Amino acid sequence: MNNQHFVNKAFRVFVINSILSSAGVVLGTFVDAIILGNAFGEVGLSVLAVSMPIYMVYNLFGYAFGVGGSLKVAEAIGAEDKDGVRAYFTQALFFAAIVGLAIAVLGSLFLPTIIGLTGGAEIDAARDYMWPIVITAPIFILAPVISLLIRSDADPFLSTLGISVSVIVNLVLDLIFIFGLNMGVFGGALAMVIGQLCAIAVYGMHFLKKHNHLKFGQTSLSPKVGYLLFHGGFGIASAFIYQGITLVVINNLLSATVGVGGLAVYNILFNVSLFAYAIFDGISLALAPLVATFAGEKDTEGVYDTMSLSLKTAVLLSSLCALLLLILAEPIAAMFGVTDNLPLVAQTIRIFALGVVQTCFNCVMAHFYQTIKRPTLAGIIYFLRGFLLLVAFCAWLIPAFGVVGTALAMVAAETVTMVILLFAALVLKKQGGYRNILLFREPVISKDNLYETTLSADIKELEKCVLEIEAFCERLDIDSKNAYFINLTIEELAANIINFGFNDGKPHYIHIKIALFEEDIYIRLRDDSTSYNPFEESEKPDEALDYLGVSIVRKKAKSFAYNRTLVFNNLLIIL
Repeated sequence: MNNQHFVNKAFRVFVINSILSSAGVVLGTFVDAIILGNAFGEVGLSVLAVSMPIYMVYNLFGYAFGVGGSLKVAEAIGAEDKDGVRAYFTQALFFAAIVGLAIAVLGSLFLPTIIGLTGGAEIDAARDYMWPIVITAPIFILAPVISLLIRSDADPFLSTLGISVSVIVNLVLDLIFIFGLNMGVFGGALAMVIGQLCAIAVYGMHFLKKHNHLKFGQTSLSPKVGYLLFHGGFGIASAFIYQGITLVVINNLLSATVGVGGLAVYNILFNVSLFAYAIFDGISLALAPLVATFAGEKDTEGVYDTMSLSLKTAVLLSSLCALLLLILAEPIAAMFGVTDNLPLVAQTIRIFALGVVQTCFNCVMAHFYQTIKRPTLAGIIYFLRGFLLLVAFCAWLIPAFGVVGTALAMVAAETVTMVILLFAALVLKKQGGYRNILLFREPVISKDNLYETTLSADIKELEKCVLEIEAFCERLDIDSKNAYFINLTIEELAANIINFGFNDGKPHYIHIKIALFEEDIYIRLRDDSTSYNPFEESEKPDEALDYLGVSIVRKKAKSFAYNRTLVFNNLLIIL
């Protein structure tokens, strides 16, 4: 079993919370679309359509700094680099806030021009909705940055909770402001802003937790580091640039060929597509902290196991999503208050469903390449599927088929991108197998210098492990003194974790890894109990007898550290 149990458990926890988080982010605009559509008809939906490019700009910077910062933070946590964690955290928030302020100032000065560019020049209500969204740019950018950072610090639940709170607040205030106080589309925008503020307030609870790694630190605020953080997430975040540009192109094409009614129908399709994308983003955001942490630990097998799970989950969930969209197209369309165009909206939803599986595959692979520091490959994927191919197909199909052409273009762009990816994978496979498809570097530790195993909560398994470690030490000619301390370390810490950490009656496991790095011997124990640190317990005077062996390990080791990483306890001992 080795590391598989831990990968499965972490992925399960992260993917559930990440999908819920991504769905929550989408639900904010989805709720606005339903309420504004029912309250103001085509005008309300058209206002949302022309404001979407603004949200794409916010998502660009929010996800660029958030993904880039969270990957750096996860790697630093995996490598036990506390100063690095604090430096990356501090700079990610600082540069995200600076960019948000700059956008707020420029957006306020050029708001009429922006509205005209996004296709809303003929919609009087557009300014009422967009100006409160523009002047609160820092809030919209910082919210996803903080959410992604705390998720990389083993707190996916709080990230999900914050987003859920923002959606509920947005929904309640939409109803109060629009139907109760008659504030019009301005009320919808104000509700969205307050919802984001509430999310940030919830995220702040993370910084009060005992095992929180995210703390502000004294660091030089270097524009170069800011660029590196932005670039680290740009491959993924670039999708929002392309999405914003294509929204402008599609809005103007539809305005010229179909009119305001076409914008309203497309806004419904766009919101439905965002919900489908939330599933893909959830899977992608789940794999990112796992892959980054395993990469920081130089655990290549953990990376491959995570990727295998991600692709299997992607195929299963995307197929289910496509089936639901095909079956429930009419009820979904009816939620937005459309009546005359109901058959047309349902038709576009069903066409879009035909490209869901392809979209999921493309998104997951792009996130993976971004995480393993191949941002160029991630950028190419998003450039093809989100801009070049999509704009080309839209320019061809919208004049010919109207709003239906947008759905056809989305399916065509995703399908062609997937075909290109699979073709490239086949070429790379001929050059070196599956691992070259994933383009991840081989482990720096020779397997001859590595021992690893997984134990259950049965203490008897530890006896067999001790014998295997003795044989490992003999095979590598490790001197008797070091061999004794290796066995002492494993035996004492593993027994301690089993006896005192696994005390809830549930099945648990310990993964043990011993690696030789030049003159040092690295020992890592990973267990899946709740937060438990035997080194901390051994300092308590009334626990001296139970933790005597742990105290000996503390004294003899060159260094030792405990970390709560992902959803595990990690002990690192260097002899």
